[in-house]
Amino acid sequence: MFDCLVIGGGAAGLTAAVYLGRYRRRALLIDDGGSRIARIPKTRNVLGFPDGIAGPELLERMRVHAGRYGTVLEMGRIERLQRHEDGGFEAVAGSRTVRARRVLLATGARDVEPDIPGLAPALKAGVVRYCPICDGYETQGQRVAVLGPAKHGVRESVFVAGFDNEVTWLGMESQHHVPASELARLQAAGVRIENRAPREIRCGTSKVIVELADGDTLEFDVLYPALGLVHACELATDMGARCRADGQLEVNDHYETTVPGLYAAGDVAVDLNQINVAAGQAAIAATAIHNSL
Repeated sequence: MFDCLVIGGGAAGLTAAVYLGRYRRRALLIDDGGSRIARIPKTRNVLGFPDGIAGPELLERMRVHAGRYGTVLEMGRIERLQRHEDGGFEAVAGSRTVRARRVLLATGARDVEPDIPGLAPALKAGVVRYCPICDGYETQGQRVAVLGPAKHGVRESVFVAGFDNEVTWLGMESQHHVPASELARLQAAGVRIENRAPREIRCGTSKVIVELADGDTLEFDVLYPALGLVHACELATDMGARCRADGQLEVNDHYETTVPGLYAAGDVAVDLNQINVAAGQAAIAATAIHNSL
């Protein structure tokens, strides 16, 4: 019986592992290797790295840190989680069963990716980006396309325009779903509206070519897909935990979900999807877990 099972090994899960280990709690972290940190070419928002650090290197440093204080780190995938009447939990990973008094979900989220040739190398080169909060600063003065329908696309276009970019919203024929007040925000921010559907998008390591359905061609320095996120909330919602429409789990001030003893931190919990935010949530959750035992 573990004091706490941590599911997920990104910023939230590994921060919780550090705290629980230093609280001398018997904790186990199981990670399926899917953290979005591993895909970041370089992050410059993490304190202590003013010139930035590559995502895989940051992740490895965090794993070393978490492993130093006694929390067991294992690779695997939790397929099923249930809560018993005594308040404890049982998790199934393949042929293995794990029992724990508390569970912290740090399962994160994944970006909805467009089906575009050359996406992976373009992401590595910084030509395709997913998080303007993380790296909008690096796009200043460039030709930027935001690909996304209605709400997601409009919001991201206005945000990116704040970095003195020449922004085009690729609305994917969704303009008629956008209120006039939102279209006015785009115009006030200097965003060009392109509502024609893209027929093909080709990504290189220095530019993006967008061919529209009528044959016109547009060229950009950066592409932001704004197609939304899929939050990995199923282990919690299968037990009745409440979540928002987008899958982010509802939590209280201590990051406990609506299922007693089940906590959530990081992108799967309600709040801003950022490494720093995930770490802060996990610190609060791990401390609450420790105090509850």
